[in-house]
Amino acid sequence: MKIKYMGHSAFIIEHKNRLIIDPYIETIPEVDYVLVTHAHNDHFGNTIEIAKKNNAKVISIYEIAEFVKQFNIESIGMNFGGTIDIGEKVSLVPAVHSSTLYYNGKAYPLGNPGGFVIKGNKTIYHAGDTMVFKDMELIGELFKIDVALLPIGGVFTMDIDQALKAIDLLKPKIVIPMHYNTWPIIKADPYEFKRKAEEKGVEAIVLNKDEEIDL
Repeated sequence: MKIKYMGHSAFIIEHKNRLIIDPYIETIPEVDYVLVTHAHNDHFGNTIEIAKKNNAKVISIYEIAEFVKQFNIESIGMNFGGTIDIGEKVSLVPAVHSSTLYYNGKAYPLGNPGGFVIKGNKTIYHAGDTMVFKDMELIGELFKIDVALLPIGGVFTMDIDQALKAIDLLKPKIVIPMHYNTWPIIKADPYEFKRKAEEKGVEAIVLNKDEEIDL
């Protein structure tokens, strides 16, 4: 599996399919599926444009999946505990946050926020926007996480200290920070996070925008 960081909380995961998660990006990459953790605009991003351009399916919580159908986009709605097999196994898991989309001057509350676990030859957990919560321990037990993508910017999500606690609960082999330094309000030092994570014996990788790793 390959992971490419697109900035903020956006990643492209490549295995049998090419998946983009939370596409708050300016480009329209070639993908097969668009995964949306929640409806906030810095995660929903240009989901509609990417899905239409690629004839790609949107995978998300049921309410978001239903919302995009009005744009003639195919979607797969899920809820917590659900798993689908698209060549990779995609599971929707909880997050502790909120989820309202502001679109064309209107506010659309679109279900609960979540995270995704994607299993191919490795298992990747994208936490979405969240605080640390005790059930991360259960997520780690159920899925045996190889790579955890964790927010560290604080204010709207976990900060570095909470993300370090999330490592204790999830027990991943590798962690990659996200959702930091996009704006001054979520300023954080990813290399401080890397140093402290590695003191716990967990490999931490700081990816620059457009940088890719092959697992």
